[in-house]
Amino acid sequence: MGGLAFASGPNPVFTPRMPPDVYRAVRDRCQEKLRELFVVVATPIEGPAKTSFGDTRHNQGKLLTQHTKVDLFVAWSRQHVFPTLKTAPSSHSSESPKEVISRALGAIRCKSDNPYKLTIAIPWPEDFPFCDIEPKPVLIPEIRNNGEVGRNSDEDAKSTNDPRPMGIQVDLHICETLDYLQWMLFKHAHGDLWNLLGSTIRPFGLTIDEVGLYIRIPEIEEVNKKEAKVLLSTDPGEILCFLGLKSDEKQWEDPFASDEDVYEYATTCRLFWVKPKETEVGADGGDTSNLGAGGGEDSGTVMMDKRKLKSNDRRRMTYRPLFRKWIEEFLPKCRVSGRFPSTPFTRDEVRQQIFEYFPGVQSIYDSRLTEWCIKRQSETLWKEVIKPAVPVDMDPDRRSCCVSALRKIIMQGGEGFDGIVAPSTLKGKDGLFDEDAVRAWVKDNWPKVSDIAWEINRQRFAEAVEHKAAKKRTVSGSEKPADEEGKI
Repeated sequence: MGGLAFASGPNPVFTPRMPPDVYRAVRDRCQEKLRELFVVVATPIEGPAKTSFGDTRHNQGKLLTQHTKVDLFVAWSRQHVFPTLKTAPSSHSSESPKEVISRALGAIRCKSDNPYKLTIAIPWPEDFPFCDIEPKPVLIPEIRNNGEVGRNSDEDAKSTNDPRPMGIQVDLHICETLDYLQWMLFKHAHGDLWNLLGSTIRPFGLTIDEVGLYIRIPEIEEVNKKEAKVLLSTDPGEILCFLGLKSDEKQWEDPFASDEDVYEYATTCRLFWVKPKETEVGADGGDTSNLGAGGGEDSGTVMMDKRKLKSNDRRRMTYRPLFRKWIEEFLPKCRVSGRFPSTPFTRDEVRQQIFEYFPGVQSIYDSRLTEWCIKRQSETLWKEVIKPAVPVDMDPDRRSCCVSALRKIIMQGGEGFDGIVAPSTLKGKDGLFDEDAVRAWVKDNWPKVSDIAWEINRQRFAEAVEHKAAKKRTVSGSEKPADEEGKI
């Protein structure tokens, strides 16, 4: 969303891209003020994205990195870590932590829909006069959900009559632990690097988010994406090692010099590949290509690829230049030149590698899948196995009575049907029913169960009628209870 949080709505703020000197000054000043409130204050490694050539009259044609916002991560509130330290009385003592942060940074606008994240707009620094030296940005076609092409608004152009105040967007993340702060710095390092890597590892059943790296269970994923995720690791070093990404030089110390350097680093992931144009199906029977693969050199084919993107990726295509260039230029170029043409592994092979690399994950994975299958089977066994096995051409009431009894006998272990019980062989040690065995047992036993259940139902009905009649006679006074007759 970089830099667009306050671009619209009530009281909008004009937040243009920042040249490097403005970005560094604002970042450092914010960090200095936040260190008065927090023990740990940090900013992720910046990415090389959003680059453009400035006006040669001012910049001699040099490449400028344009930043859209400042990201700051903090942990360990000084007030909590050092509670014995006395502070001077303040008229702001009743402020919430977010209000304290906003005041310290001089926010002119703020918004927050998350207890651990605060987005604010601060004034453009007066010692860095704003000069719109950047050429008007090229409007990028926006791929909407219906496949239509829209246009982006020019967010970096400000007319002299624009009443909006000019500011800088600051996104502040409050981390509860140092481990989580370290993870967030890792996840947000190098700008959109993890969006590129995420599109690479996703077809192999892997997902990375604000918590850690996950493996997805395909059987559950189709129904419940959240429940399908099994956490693998929150350790950056462990994750880099598993994905085959280097960290032995300065890849995780300094920004990459260019977009191309980011792309080339992403291709060192051992799961990276580009599907050849003629390939339609992955090695395991499914489409395991990464985003953008499968298209041709022509813009029409690239546009078709864009329309296949998920909604999140379509938004990234609109607002993330580095990601857009990855899809539109880098991946097609790799395909044309024949780079990375072979799928390294199938999804099943990667799953087995995960079980071997991350101790204890397989048992969690298997347990989650079994629990989910048991839960799903409890919802489908009666409707899809037991009930269809009973003939539909019998009396509806009798059939309803029969299938209800079968459900109690098989699924609830009911024993009140004249000694008829479900054999233990219908259910495996994992708690799952053998549906073929259940279906066969129902076909063999439904006539007997039907007769017994119908008789039980008839007896209960007769008893209910008699009980109702007796109660009615007692209430009307036509018959007294036995203990009343002996009284004088």
